[in-house]
Amino acid sequence: MKKLITACIALMLCAGVFAQEKVYLWPKKTGPGSEKVKVEEQVIDRGAIPPNQNRAIAGVTKPYFEVYKPSGEANGRGILIIPGGAYQRVVYDTEGLDYVKAFNAQGYTCFVLVYRTPNDGHKNRENVSLQDAQRAMRIIKSRAKDFGVLAHRIGVMGSSAGGHVAALLSNKYDAEVYKAADDMDKNKEGKWTSAKPAWQILLYPVITMQDGFTHKGSRTNLLGEKFSQEDVDAYSCEKLIKYDCPDAFICAAIDDKSVNPEGNAIAYWKAMRAQNCKAELHIFPESGHGFGILGASGTAKSWPQMAMDWLKTYN
Repeated sequence: MKKLITACIALMLCAGVFAQEKVYLWPKKTGPGSEKVKVEEQVIDRGAIPPNQNRAIAGVTKPYFEVYKPSGEANGRGILIIPGGAYQRVVYDTEGLDYVKAFNAQGYTCFVLVYRTPNDGHKNRENVSLQDAQRAMRIIKSRAKDFGVLAHRIGVMGSSAGGHVAALLSNKYDAEVYKAADDMDKNKEGKWTSAKPAWQILLYPVITMQDGFTHKGSRTNLLGEKFSQEDVDAYSCEKLIKYDCPDAFICAAIDDKSVNPEGNAIAYWKAMRAQNCKAELHIFPESGHGFGILGASGTAKSWPQMAMDWLKTYN
């Protein structure tokens, strides 16, 4: 049966998917703190990875997510997908749409986030991506019935720097990093809608900002050229975990030359275990960094099915 499902995933990747809805996150479209940013959104063709495209989006000031509902029966679960891109761009196809095709096929409703990246001149640069992730989760939960998902069964999936955003969301979901925009953020009694994900799936994630193990490009784009040790600690996700951190499925390849698994994926898993949080870790012998689905080799090819088995078993 697993071989059959894996084959179905491969077939789905060859098929096109089309968003049912594009949802801008903020009432005036432009995100808070981006009003004076002069960059323009652009789509970058990074060269096709047959049979799919390989585009990235940069210069985002009007963040949004696109909704992809399964063509068959929905299982009531939603996934906020946060692509990577070194906090410089949003790798929409290989770390967004490819995942949609695989998870839609098994009944998951997917929401692909196109978020602001910190190095475009936004105010509070270190928080703009987290702002967008929190706001997206609150909108999805507030409109869960419209989207055909259960509000308590919406998780997050992030890759590379998108994994850092997902891990920040999983641990700083209640941090007030923006003023409430409407009643999807905060109700009449003044209570915030929870932005906490039901679970987290992290793929070759950037986790730490600490010297020696951080991905320097992501850190520079997030924190700038000048930062304090306090800043480094505040955005090192392995230092943020508390007892109520959402369950995690984490995978990476040991031959990843960009984001060292020891100080990132493995460190996050260890920190979760130290807080008695539930986490499953897979370190594959090959596939490097940024493998997504089509770039995976060896046993790493099975990660989508492993993740779905984990979700069905524990979440």
